[in-house]
Amino acid sequence: MKTIRTYLMIVLVMQSLFLVYCQNNTNDIIKAYELRMDGHTEEAINVLSKVISIDSTNALAHYEMARSLENDKKIDHIKKALDYDSENLMYKFYQANLEMLEAYKAMKSNNKELIAKNLDECKKTLKSILVIKPDCKETLLFLIDIYGSLPEDMGGNIDMAQTYLKTLMSVDSLYVAQGLLILKSKESDFDIVNHWKTYINTNGDNNEALIKLGKAYLMTDDRVKAKECFNKVIKRDPEQIILHLDIARAHLYKAMRGGDKNDKELKKFKENIHLYLNAEVKKPKLIEAWCYGWLGVAEGRLGKNKQADEFIDKAEKLIPNYPRFTAIPVVDQPPNIIAYQYKSYFSPF
Repeated sequence: MKTIRTYLMIVLVMQSLFLVYCQNNTNDIIKAYELRMDGHTEEAINVLSKVISIDSTNALAHYEMARSLENDKKIDHIKKALDYDSENLMYKFYQANLEMLEAYKAMKSNNKELIAKNLDECKKTLKSILVIKPDCKETLLFLIDIYGSLPEDMGGNIDMAQTYLKTLMSVDSLYVAQGLLILKSKESDFDIVNHWKTYINTNGDNNEALIKLGKAYLMTDDRVKAKECFNKVIKRDPEQIILHLDIARAHLYKAMRGGDKNDKELKKFKENIHLYLNAEVKKPKLIEAWCYGWLGVAEGRLGKNKQADEFIDKAEKLIPNYPRFTAIPVVDQPPNIIAYQYKSYFSPF
């Protein structure tokens, strides 16, 4: 009897130690995420490397490592995360995005072999999500976008897109409207603004729908109407100030196309960036750095080199390796929070 009690005590102690160990690992992974969000990517990678060296089967650590790296090893780590947590939909969705990104890069160089390879892998990953969660609206829309946006010789298939749209119809009306837009956008007489106005007339002007309408106006180069939509959303929800940056990007793209109004567009770009930066709402460092970096570019193009250097310096102090692309950076959620959102690779807004 004494031997059994002793054994049980050892088991309980070991369980407690194991739980503390797992908790400490999770805390370290979240710490790595926070370091990355503050621009200390190398430190974050070092923290994650230590976790993985102690426990190479830690799926969460591999997932965060995949998000932290800037090279081909991203895909290696997300695959390892799935080796140790094979039905985690967030990991699968992240892998699908990486595969789509590689296909998108291949499209830029017209490498048909790489396009086909990565698209096939992306589709396979997305379909594996639907096996577990058939009503995953983000995954359904992702597949509709791939099959509906691409030509047949690159993997497009309208019939497949329509099949996934039918499934989506019982899931979410806003996502259905987005799916329909993808399929109808190739029609010569399709009116994207009217599409979202019709949706709003039927379903109401909730913030998500107004944002879609505003972005439709941006797609048709009507920045005044877009701003009206976005200001209405921001008035309801001040956290949506990031919409100022979509207006800014529209002016930036106009400036990039050149012409006599180039300087005017750059000034409008700066004006909208400052609307975001001056708003009294907590802002992610990653997006602040992106703003300052592009303000530096704008000032440089306007011949104001001193101001340009000051803004670039601000960006680098916030995030040394801040993003230089024109798309607004996606701010990751903490790794222990389940979140995934699809953003089209075929639309600037």
